[in-house]
Amino acid sequence: MKAHTPMFIEACKLKSISSTRLNPQHHLWSLLCDISQDVEHYQPQFLYVLAFIMSGGSLSPVTVLVTPETLYLLNEDHQWRKSLPDATPSEHPSSSGSVVVQETQPISCVSSVHLFACDPCRVNINIYDEVEKEERLWVLLSGSAELTQALVDWVRTRWEAMFGVRLMTSIQEAGS
Repeated sequence: MKAHTPMFIEACKLKSISSTRLNPQHHLWSLLCDISQDVEHYQPQFLYVLAFIMSGGSLSPVTVLVTPETLYLLNEDHQWRKSLPDATPSEHPSSSGSVVVQETQPISCVSSVHLFACDPCRVNINIYDEVEKEERLWVLLSGSAELTQALVDWVRTRWEAMFGVRLMTSIQEAGS
């Protein structure tokens, strides 16, 4: 059975993807690095996935940023800003857009993960906050089955290291 590519991916007009160096001036640095750490030699561990989240019956673009202890849903402005014409590069380097943290959840609050055989780009992450007694569901669609699996593997590995037991992960045959 051939995996299908979600319609929103097929419609993408993206011609290329640029990259940027992660440093203390990067807009995500504060989410990845504790201020007390030696930033000179710090190599943050994280997973960064561009995805869509299903909310209220519609899809919205979102960035999923995962650190060893935390899941973030981010709204990012991916437009690049050029340097000011009269500024030297060190004063006003080109920078990436802004970021708004939509939601933050500790990995320890993940209660289960559900994958879908009929849609390998989809993952449902169930989150339960024992303090607030709130249950949340993140329905995420990534650009590929590999990205989805990388997200699941990252979360599962860290969650299982915290608790010493297997994280409940299931593959459902029908997408509901």
